[in-house]
Amino acid sequence: MNGKDPLDGPEGGGARPEDVRRAVRPYAVAIGVLFLIVIVFVSVNTINNRPIGLQAGDRAPRFAAPSATGTTDRDANVNPKQACGVHGKDVVNICDYFDRPLVLTAWFSKCGGHCVPQLDRVERLRRQFPGVAFVGLDVRDSLDKARRTVLEHGWSFPMALDRDGAVSALYGVVVGPTTYFIYPRDVPGRAGVLREAVRAELDEASLRRHVDALVRGSRARERAIQHG
Repeated sequence: MNGKDPLDGPEGGGARPEDVRRAVRPYAVAIGVLFLIVIVFVSVNTINNRPIGLQAGDRAPRFAAPSATGTTDRDANVNPKQACGVHGKDVVNICDYFDRPLVLTAWFSKCGGHCVPQLDRVERLRRQFPGVAFVGLDVRDSLDKARRTVLEHGWSFPMALDRDGAVSALYGVVVGPTTYFIYPRDVPGRAGVLREAVRAELDEASLRRHVDALVRGSRARERAIQHG
């Protein structure tokens, strides 16, 4: 034996270029495939982690929608230049509530049994916060079904009907219930400002904590505005 390592290649000058390329090719292919997998994984996670809908600090979109307990069976008006001017006994206009802290709860008839209990909690809790506006948003229901549901459960806060889902699209509603805690407008004629959105059911204690935080934050914002 001459002590030559088999990995050195043929004797007399090391491995030939074509042999090296042939040996390396499978590894290059494997590395390329792995790199592609990493890119796809990162891209998918980037898309999945992209913020959904309204974010803290965004102004709440304006809309005027039929009342779920009224007789007007139409789609909501989501035109930002028109919506605030739409009023009537069968209309829930979100612009009317931007002068105070606002809790907007969006829900679906079919959301795994999580929506109705939360709206029941809103009905009980709202009496403890007379300075806060509580509004519901029934997404993609018929007027008849929406009316029956509201009357059956005795919800007495305003309930808007988003028959075609246009309002929920503006707010980025993807699960029910989704609750938006909105600061009062800080500039006359402007919309309220989102403090936070909770895309999950809240028990009564959690809901109360969020409303308390909204009230405290609204007062702090008002003081800051008054003092320039």
